[in-house]
Amino acid sequence: MMKASKRQDPIYSSSEQGAQWLIERQQTDGSLRGAVSLGDCYKTPFALAATGHNRECERMLDYVTRTYWQEDGDLDGKGLPWFQTFRIYPHGWLIMASMVRGRFDLAYSILRFLLTYFDERSGGFFATSQARHDQKGNQELMSTSLAGLACLWAGRLDVAERTGRWVETLFRAQPDLSRGLYHVWNSEHGLVVEVPAENAESFLVDATKPGQWYFQYGISAAFLSSLSAATGEKKWLRLAQEILRASRYCREDVYRIPRSGKIGWGAAWTYRLSHEAEDRDLAEKVAAGLISLQDPDGSWRLPSSREGESGDAIDVTSEFVALQACISLVLE
Repeated sequence: MMKASKRQDPIYSSSEQGAQWLIERQQTDGSLRGAVSLGDCYKTPFALAATGHNRECERMLDYVTRTYWQEDGDLDGKGLPWFQTFRIYPHGWLIMASMVRGRFDLAYSILRFLLTYFDERSGGFFATSQARHDQKGNQELMSTSLAGLACLWAGRLDVAERTGRWVETLFRAQPDLSRGLYHVWNSEHGLVVEVPAENAESFLVDATKPGQWYFQYGISAAFLSSLSAATGEKKWLRLAQEILRASRYCREDVYRIPRSGKIGWGAAWTYRLSHEAEDRDLAEKVAAGLISLQDPDGSWRLPSSREGESGDAIDVTSEFVALQACISLVLE
């Protein structure tokens, strides 16, 4: 049987359609029509680079540099509601895109700021400015995994290895994976298992309930499989697989809602090393789920908490363009 060309590959086509939706909104100064804050910009350069739209990526990085990059390497997060809660999450995305394009001034400046959130004792990254200032408090899996991945891309293997050990410690401390995944670590008290009922998803992927933060399984696997590739140590690949397998305890929507996307990313990058059918099947399943959620114009929109409205299309489209591109490039 002849292998399908990239243009016949539905995952590639999904990514490219989304990229074209973004490009159609790019203005002469590099910004995107409708964007209002850093939250609409930090994933887009990586999405454009991953789909081979290098000219548009350069223009976007120019715009981000002029508009959001600060002298100390931090980013201006005004207008981004969750910026203080996940303080360094945008930084990792921009470091990776900048490294791809050889924008070392931007990449290493942001990296130096990112590393001020690194906890030398645990290997994790503090989640908030206050925790960084006090050198104690919470460290969470999403931001720490992405920070570790950015460190890998920027050549800080020493930091990334310690971050890998942090992820391993958090995972081994889980009391019962069949009940879910606790994803916050406190620098003084360890795994946070006492969670507030009104904000439980910020601490626990509850396997007994639908609509959870399933991306926690995926982003950690993407980091660990990359760490395995960089170090040659198979234990990180095995850990990535264990974390992906733990997602099977979740409800039936675990691989087919927007919060599932990063599982496809992690599974694809894990499959690139493992060559195991189970990893490939998982990546394909999530990619198919993302295709089913894509609008006819190529964009994606998150369901809103208020009926009749949609979430931020630029942000989520940028992410899913990047994820579908990463999956397609591995599975082609």
